[in-house]
Amino acid sequence: MKLHPHSIRLAGLLICLTPVAAAVAETVQPDAVEPALQVAAAGPQDEPYRVVVTGARAPMPLKDTPQRIEVVTRQEIERVPHRELADLLGKTTNVDIKRYPGMSGSVGMRGFTPSSPMTGESMQTLVLQNGIPAVHNNISFMPVNGVSRVEVMKGPASSLYGSQAMAGVINVIPVRRTDEIQGGVGVSAGNHDLRQVDANIGGAISENLNFDYFGNWEKRGNYKDGNGQTMEFSGYKQHSHGLRLGAELAPGWTLDARADLFRADDVQNPGPDPEIKQFETSKDASRDLYSLTLQGEAGNHALTAAAYTGKENYINYDLQADRSLAQSYDSRIKWHGLQLKDAWDWADGYKLVFGYDYNQTEASARSGTPPWTFSYNPDSKLKTHGLYAQQNISLNEGQTNLYVGGRYDRITMSTLPTDGLGNVTQSRDFSQFSPSAGIKHEVSPGISLHASAGKGFSAPSAWKLSGEYSGSDWKVDSAGNWYPVPITYVGNANLDPESSTSVDAGIGIERENWNADLTLYHTRIQDKIVAYDVSPGLKSWRNADEARMRGVELVGNWQFSPNLRLDLGYTHSFRSEQRNGNVWSPLEYVPKNTARAALVGDWDKLHARLGARYNGKSWKSKAERGGYTLWDMSLGYAIDKRQTVSLSVDNLFDRYYEEVHNYNMPGREIRLGYRWDFK
Repeated sequence: MKLHPHSIRLAGLLICLTPVAAAVAETVQPDAVEPALQVAAAGPQDEPYRVVVTGARAPMPLKDTPQRIEVVTRQEIERVPHRELADLLGKTTNVDIKRYPGMSGSVGMRGFTPSSPMTGESMQTLVLQNGIPAVHNNISFMPVNGVSRVEVMKGPASSLYGSQAMAGVINVIPVRRTDEIQGGVGVSAGNHDLRQVDANIGGAISENLNFDYFGNWEKRGNYKDGNGQTMEFSGYKQHSHGLRLGAELAPGWTLDARADLFRADDVQNPGPDPEIKQFETSKDASRDLYSLTLQGEAGNHALTAAAYTGKENYINYDLQADRSLAQSYDSRIKWHGLQLKDAWDWADGYKLVFGYDYNQTEASARSGTPPWTFSYNPDSKLKTHGLYAQQNISLNEGQTNLYVGGRYDRITMSTLPTDGLGNVTQSRDFSQFSPSAGIKHEVSPGISLHASAGKGFSAPSAWKLSGEYSGSDWKVDSAGNWYPVPITYVGNANLDPESSTSVDAGIGIERENWNADLTLYHTRIQDKIVAYDVSPGLKSWRNADEARMRGVELVGNWQFSPNLRLDLGYTHSFRSEQRNGNVWSPLEYVPKNTARAALVGDWDKLHARLGARYNGKSWKSKAERGGYTLWDMSLGYAIDKRQTVSLSVDNLFDRYYEEVHNYNMPGREIRLGYRWDFK
């Protein structure tokens, strides 16, 4: 068998990272290994954000991580008014979000454009669900019901997670309860015909068996925007369920089986111009994820094996002049994979995390009404084999923490025989090695310097590599009427993966009543994939010259009284642009400035929150679009130990705003709730 140079490089990395062999392992007495699943077991009253798993794929104190990781706690999930995950992240972390009406959203960070890809598209911000790739085409299909916390890691993570992690990683971690059974039921109602019911129960069934169940049902009617205009055809229904069955097989060994289901029916979208009523659509969506995870300890090794399979489907319908629905689009994604990992404490302060990932994703899309008039793009398959290793080192009694690591990926992108497209079958292999390193050093009590650097990559989508197929674009005539124009797409078999080099550096300050972190970041992308016009009516893709993003992030909070805390976040983008030839142009949907602030109060029976989010001006369609500021508030009162009533208001001042040009977002939304919990 011929060895690839990258395979030799990774083998050399593993040798360098493990300079001791079994003799050292036998003589060193390591600290106890804490399985990653136990981190997720913490309840809302604890502080699970003190330990994070995303930055090292193994438990690590947040204060020791050189990477910038922001954590959304269970308490914030329960108290911050939000419609969906993207909305929640925009109010609690320094990310950029882009949402359309009709449950469609995406997230970007540090200058990377929030992308709403076509089926099978590669993305630049990787989303995980309990460490497993949550292969999805729409982050709005990921419910937050039953989530313990969300970890948002900034900067390139391809050295641990492979493709689609150039900008960073979002890890949605579920609740895991193993003590006495507890649960609750909540109901809420509000304007825009909002109705919602959620329920949960979980805990130990016996000494060796435990479980969790979370369910949610929600219905919304047509909403009004900030100008008081009713957005006809903008309601939806959705429900989600999460079930986990766990077994304690032996001391230190656990087996968890999970099933997460999401369904959304009659999800209506009024389109970009509700007065014209040309683009009203509806969709039915479903998303399933099943996983089996085995974890345990063998000496000073914390071992994990996980297998998973899932699918995401949605069918789109166009509203006709007679108000009937005609099917216009069908998208299907299937994925399955395997993860093997070892976190080896081979000496005091030295932990080596290494493992193997396998993932296969199949995607297909059809446009028109069955029998299909044409295919949106060729069916495709992606196979990934990844080997990774990261050495984490803690020195000077924990004052200095550093890591060095790398990952080798072998990716096969294939287009498959597709009805209506003729023979577009093609296969291409990519190999990528992604190194990274970082350090955090406490220069004096409570003051730390940190820096990290790494390379990331994103493989081209299979359908951008192959074939010639038909599609359509939309144009507008002199009278303002939109009409479809036939477009022929031609794949480019010579596309290279996008690659990035990122560095960041900053200072963190921890005091008894406040903390703050200021980080400068710089990213350069080479071989960025962009669409271009070959000729009128003919489009293809090519690797553009480059893109670059530079900026500064500030996060902090101040506990200025025993009952009141101020949370802050700010990002300023010095530069976020791409170059084609000699022409630099701004990256779309990346605001120059974003800021968030929240005043949080907690008393004996009362909690309160007042939040604000500012999204600055950004570039779209060769024009600068205006920014906006949104306010929200929430109140909760504990009647007794089991009963709580709540009031929340989103878009408090009924501001008119658009996250995507011409798509009016909801105005003021008011919700009243009641919750009963037991333990």
